Amino acid sequence: MRLVRYNPLNELSVFRNAFDDFFTDSAWKTRETKSWYPAVDIKSNEESVELSVELPGMNKEDIAVNIEEKVLTISGERTFADEEKKENYYRRERRYGSFKRAFTLSDDILTDEVTADYADGVLKVTLKKDTVKEAVKQITVN
Repeated sequence: MRLVRYNPLNELSVFRNAFDDFFTDSAWKTRETKSWYPAVDIKSNEESVELSVELPGMNKEDIAVNIEEKVLTISGERTFADEEKKENYYRRERRYGSFKRAFTLSDDILTDEVTADYADGVLKVTLKKDTVKEAVKQITVN
């Protein structure tokens, strides 16, 4: 008989495996969801901030870009196209439904000078920065 040292952390592996099985179950993956979140890349330079949002398969009419109180909101809905059904086969990996992403803008963004272009499944939103710096004013103390 061989003695094995007791490790309480080994008991947690049972729960970890059950947790992992829950998220890797095929029923979970193919379940219909009502919302999704497109990937967004944000880059900035001295003159502007540019957001690139991946929205493949969408029409530009289904995308809304709004700015309200220094919050940029990008929303829309990708509708479910024809589903492919065959005998003993059903698979859907792309996400469908509505989405909404919101970004708080810094004070140096000019909300009147925003452009949005959609091409090849990528929405590019360009936000101009206020490049005019107010000079430091010397105030005389009386």
